[in-house]
Amino acid sequence: MKKSIVTLAALLGIPLAAMAHPGHEAVGFLGAFMHPLTGIDHLLVMLAVGFWAARAGSENRFIIPSLFLGALFAGLFVGTLMTASSLVEQSIALSVIAMAIVLVVASRIPFALQLIITSVFAVLHGLVHGQELITSGNSFIACAGLALSTSLILAVGYVLGSQKQKLGAFLQQVLVAILTVAGSVLVLS
Repeated sequence: MKKSIVTLAALLGIPLAAMAHPGHEAVGFLGAFMHPLTGIDHLLVMLAVGFWAARAGSENRFIIPSLFLGALFAGLFVGTLMTASSLVEQSIALSVIAMAIVLVVASRIPFALQLIITSVFAVLHGLVHGQELITSGNSFIACAGLALSTSLILAVGYVLGSQKQKLGAFLQQVLVAILTVAGSVLVLS
């Protein structure tokens, strides 16, 4: 039964992965707020980071999402200074698959390396958003929308990762399956 649910969840993610980045045409607070919610790569990575943070242990649980937000905004700033790059987009697609791997092996990864991985993923996502913000009329307002939705997604991931043993393990399997399928589709498209 669980395998069927995991398979179904992964298959449901395929159409979303094919859309990858809807919402680029919207600017301002609402456009920036909606982008992480409608861009499957951003949504999945941020959910996974929140989930991972909840599983990291009580003393580290807030460091990972806080670092993610800080590195995201560092990437945003740098991204506003760059031109669009397909290499960054491909790296983000790979980060979806990498997060699946991280969720599977996180307990065996030294915490310092976890922080580096989190920072790299966040900077990559920030670079893409920063490149998009150049077209926004008010980058500060757009950043506020992005910060709010990113924080909410991280919080939802954290709540999912905080579930008790059996449910938490099941949710992790589902998330890993969805990350793997969606990431593969993004890399191949």
